[in-house]
Amino acid sequence: MSLKNRIGKFLFKFRSFTPLPLIIVLFLFLLPKNFGEKNILFAIFGFLLIVIGEGIRIVSIGFSYPGTSGRESYMRADNLNISGIYSIVRNPLYIGNILIYSGLLVTYSNFIALVIFDLILIIQYFFIVNFEESYLLEKFGDKYSDYKKNTKAIFPCFKNFKKPVYKFNILRVLYSENDSIFNSMFLFFIILIYKEKLLSGELSALGPLYFVTVIILIVLYIWIKIIKKRKKKID
Repeated sequence: MSLKNRIGKFLFKFRSFTPLPLIIVLFLFLLPKNFGEKNILFAIFGFLLIVIGEGIRIVSIGFSYPGTSGRESYMRADNLNISGIYSIVRNPLYIGNILIYSGLLVTYSNFIALVIFDLILIIQYFFIVNFEESYLLEKFGDKYSDYKKNTKAIFPCFKNFKKPVYKFNILRVLYSENDSIFNSMFLFFIILIYKEKLLSGELSALGPLYFVTVIILIVLYIWIKIIKKRKKKID
């Protein structure tokens, strides 16, 4: 295995965790900017980026074959996703991730933090995608090679769209995306609370609403975790 693939394999294993400590470090060393009344615009735009990014992930996972697009720490592909959103772009999940984290940093309103984070994330995904594609090429051969030639890695090409082969699985989305949705929404509201406290010394009238929303998110997150655990026991 090449050095590039070894790096990619290592980063793939921890891909769900590496962005969080990085974003925390950036928050500790790079303070948010105060744009006064425009702060609300940054929050709205950041939230929209998060929703779009999560929407891309939901569509990708909901229509994908079983045994793919999982959160395992090891590479697994029982089938090859080449229809639906995967027919217009090869890496929709990572595009979704970039949009989600960019939304959090836009909400935080520090341009330098946004640039640093996105650059590091893109470099990480460069190695991960190289490792994944080497694996898929070895496993699926010409089928994946042809797919790779006709489908862009990052920039969507909508003229190549093919109707999803697999039906949308809402339960799979709930179980698989519970962590991602919770983390992104939890961090969004924590950033709003942190910014207001840091920049003005006190919370706005919306402060209590932020805390209530965070509590609701935690309850829903735990509830879905319990349901998922019980279902595994039954299965």
